[in-house]
Amino acid sequence: MDILTDIIRLMRPQAISWRTVEAHGRWGMSVPSRDMPVFCLVVTGQCWYVPRQGEPLLMRQGDYLLMRTTARYCLVSDLDTSATLHALEEGIASHDYVRWDEGAGGDMVRLVGGYFEIVPEHTALFSGMLPDFLYIRASDEEAGRLSRLIALIGEESGCDLPGRDLVMSRLVEIMLVEVWRRPLTRIDAREAGWFSGMADPHIHLALQKMHADVARHWTVELLAKDVGMSRAAFARRFAERVGVAPATYLSNWRIALAKDALINSERSMIDIALSIGYYSDSAFSTAFSRATGVAPAAFRRARRSEQPAR
Repeated sequence: MDILTDIIRLMRPQAISWRTVEAHGRWGMSVPSRDMPVFCLVVTGQCWYVPRQGEPLLMRQGDYLLMRTTARYCLVSDLDTSATLHALEEGIASHDYVRWDEGAGGDMVRLVGGYFEIVPEHTALFSGMLPDFLYIRASDEEAGRLSRLIALIGEESGCDLPGRDLVMSRLVEIMLVEVWRRPLTRIDAREAGWFSGMADPHIHLALQKMHADVARHWTVELLAKDVGMSRAAFARRFAERVGVAPATYLSNWRIALAKDALINSERSMIDIALSIGYYSDSAFSTAFSRATGVAPAAFRRARRSEQPAR
């Protein structure tokens, strides 16, 4: 079972906005805050990424930046331009961009960026799996693959050919896979989270087993035995690496699968319950209500009533 494929298929990431920025000489752009993942690729030249808090970052040609959510930030040709942008921001709406260009010649900079969303019922789960901030340099092997992907995304976003939406969604899925692969080999083990768990061979194996057979009656003892650890050591390491106990992780994943089945299928409650490890529809309803605050049937009705608007 490929856990990454499992997760991305469930999340259904969708590209919703793309932008190409070209500038010469001294310039700057203030980008509004987003509560969804944002990425930026430097296609040509270089520029500074200037956050509201933290140190500026010089991005060179081929560099890639991904942020889970963002406060307003600036992209500038030089750090002195930030002050000009901050002055121009006064009185603008929170969702507005601000662009300043000196109008003189100079080296060209070309950026491609955008943002995407996933289905809303999985936003919380997805947020816990995506890095807050991921910076990939052009010298990294992954940058070349991302550059080619973003080039395809940019081409597709500007066309009106049949199948565009399908192609765009698949390209975003591939982009996320490429982005997610990197932290699995370079994760800081001191940071608890899904990536930290995936980087640990024993915990990775346990996660793989749970995803491969989610309906099985998994216990800490059984998982520990399967990965070759004592119960106490496994429970402690899982919580340290993933940030939650094994039972909590499994329950969260089961509820995510249940949400998807309730919205996108006509399967009965008992069929869904049995497929994710609950022995009765009442046990499933209790667990689902405890996790979401609403019964499964009510959740299905509410989400389906929203689908035409969405």
